[in-house]
Amino acid sequence: MIYKCLPVKVCRIWGSLPPSNTGEEPVGEIWWFSGDTILESSDGRHKPAADYFALNSFPLIIKTLHAARDLSVQVHPGKDRTVPMKDESWVVLDGTGKIMHGALPGTTPLQFKEAVEDGSVETILRSIKGEPGVFVDLPAGTIHALGGGLTVLEVQLNCDITYRLWDYARKDMNGNQRNLHIEEGLAAINWENMGRATEVTDDFLETDHYCMRKVSSGRIELNPLEIIFLPEMQQCFFADPGGGTISTNCNSWIIGAKE
Repeated sequence: MIYKCLPVKVCRIWGSLPPSNTGEEPVGEIWWFSGDTILESSDGRHKPAADYFALNSFPLIIKTLHAARDLSVQVHPGKDRTVPMKDESWVVLDGTGKIMHGALPGTTPLQFKEAVEDGSVETILRSIKGEPGVFVDLPAGTIHALGGGLTVLEVQLNCDITYRLWDYARKDMNGNQRNLHIEEGLAAINWENMGRATEVTDDFLETDHYCMRKVSSGRIELNPLEIIFLPEMQQCFFADPGGGTISTNCNSWIIGAKE
């Protein structure tokens, strides 16, 4: 059976979508699927997605990021492939902007720390042009930042640890600067490749923990427990253990967790 996933909007300082309530920060993330997602059947019945996973835990979070402003420069733990670990991948859906990733060759941890102190972090980072279709893999240990003006589909491991390396000294709605995590972040960077991301040249990615593939419009067969996100329709669907078929009129992305 195929279920519709009911999305959850999350406010972020850098978001581009109108806030849900007056006085809140703009919406920056829409969570389409996680262990907390509520599923809706074709006849309107609701049930938690967690019912389908051992210990009520799903290993991924699938979301879209809607950036009006640059996101912080950050890194996630797990470069040695041990828990806690957070890999993620981005597919640009809309807009143009920069995607910063990795430090320039020869940059040392000390030089990075000095760049944070004098506000010159952006000058020591690599960047690529983000535009629709660009697909990048950001394993744990990658220095990365999404630029303003971009909307991306993000698939990430279900880990809530992020080390913020730089945030442009900006302030939130209450006038407070967000905390940085310099020492933890520098230790988390994969310095062997200078914290660089990898551009994916095909519309398919297989990592240690998940697979992503782009499919054309038409009648799509979903394997058990796969999720399909339809960008143009702004909808997400989940196939229960029996799998199922869905018809779409736009290119879509299928995501599956690996055991």
